[in-house]
Amino acid sequence: MRSFTAIAVAVLAVFGVAGWALAQAPPPVAGATLPVVYMEAMRIQLDGKAKYTGNVKIEFQIRGQDAKLVSVDVIPNTKSDEIARDLYKQLSLMAGGDVKLKQSSDRITLEKANKSAPPFSIRIAYQSIIGVSFLIDQN
Repeated sequence: MRSFTAIAVAVLAVFGVAGWALAQAPPPVAGATLPVVYMEAMRIQLDGKAKYTGNVKIEFQIRGQDAKLVSVDVIPNTKSDEIARDLYKQLSLMAGGDVKLKQSSDRITLEKANKSAPPFSIRIAYQSIIGVSFLIDQN
């Protein structure tokens, strides 16, 4: 009976120390922020065909300005060139006169409109379109 009591006290002590250590642990870090990379020319390349309904959100930011979110919804069987066309329309509205955009099939190119225009950034904030891949790189 004494050995059982000793084991029970030891187990409670271990759980008590573990519980105290967990209570002292720092809170988990909130979502990490990714650095913003500004460029003078970028390209968005799409490939594939949407298998299901989905959405893509792209963050567009000109240096020194607030980021703007561009969102495009798609339905099943939407081809990548149709998604690129919708993205191009939305980005054209957001870019204003500082960024020149071109769309050719499933590719969108963005570049500074002139030498004095500030650089810009493009990031995928959210993508749930199954069957379509997105590539953003330097043009």
